[in-house]
Amino acid sequence: MIKLVIASAPGKVILVGEHFVVEYEPAVVAAVNLRAKVEATLREDELTIIESLDLKKGVTLARGEECKDFQLKPIHKIVEEITKLTGEWKGINVRISSEIPIAAGMGSSAAVAVAATLAISKAFGLELSKDEISEIAYKAEEIVHGKPSGIDNTISTYGGVIAYRRGEGFVPIECDFSGYKLILADSGIPRSTGEMVAKVRALRSRYPKVMEPLYHSAGRLAIEAAKAIREGDFVKLGELMNINHGLLSAIGVSNEKLEIMVYTARKAGALGAKITGAGGGGCIVALVEDGKVEKVAEALKKVSKKIYVLEVSMEGVRLESS
Repeated sequence: MIKLVIASAPGKVILVGEHFVVEYEPAVVAAVNLRAKVEATLREDELTIIESLDLKKGVTLARGEECKDFQLKPIHKIVEEITKLTGEWKGINVRISSEIPIAAGMGSSAAVAVAATLAISKAFGLELSKDEISEIAYKAEEIVHGKPSGIDNTISTYGGVIAYRRGEGFVPIECDFSGYKLILADSGIPRSTGEMVAKVRALRSRYPKVMEPLYHSAGRLAIEAAKAIREGDFVKLGELMNINHGLLSAIGVSNEKLEIMVYTARKAGALGAKITGAGGGGCIVALVEDGKVEKVAEALKKVSKKIYVLEVSMEGVRLESS
């Protein structure tokens, strides 16, 4: 009997530091309780069949055939990388489903890549460490984002809340978010992370002396935010999130819709609210005390396409069935 392996991995919310993290400043990111799920089953032939329920598409590939579907190509990359490790080509069925909204700054592609790496490697009979899972998922993320920071695949692999610095790795942050929620509000405006990162990089290259102090400030802010989380000072964390939003506006990734959503959340009682992810569209995140969740959520429903009331997830990638 051919064994079915199921793995899942969480989405994420960047609390502070997006964009700046691409250029080696620290960022603080939290895993949240929306997860991507991947099912993997070995086949008796040499075909690779990849199916995404959310995208409503699939591909069937012969051994050595290139995947030409951009959205499914990262999963085929994972199959290829795991095949290199085993030294043996095996046919496999890969089925993807996810609770994480696409192109909303919540790391949906990374969560899928991380879950797929665990599911496919287990189906192939490999026992990978979390570091190895994250490394393979990063290679898939390069197809999607060009020059990703690595923060998304890291948080999906390990879960919890981490301080991350490109090139240096990450440090888990001890935390207790009980009594607080993260509310995400979706602008309904699609955006490309790669395009927004390129836009910010171009602005920095035009005005390096202006932009460099902003990047330094963002790095110091991330360090202070990590301390606030460790100390349970969520008022301070909210204030720092607000400052971070101002920095993101300054580097050109906000717009009128996002500003309306941010200020709506603050006016309704959020401790802090800011863009999360690449900006230009996607989501804002608000830090909210439990007693004010309903009020903030109702206010945001009036100005956003969809909202998500989330909890921090301490668990990263995991096996659901094997």
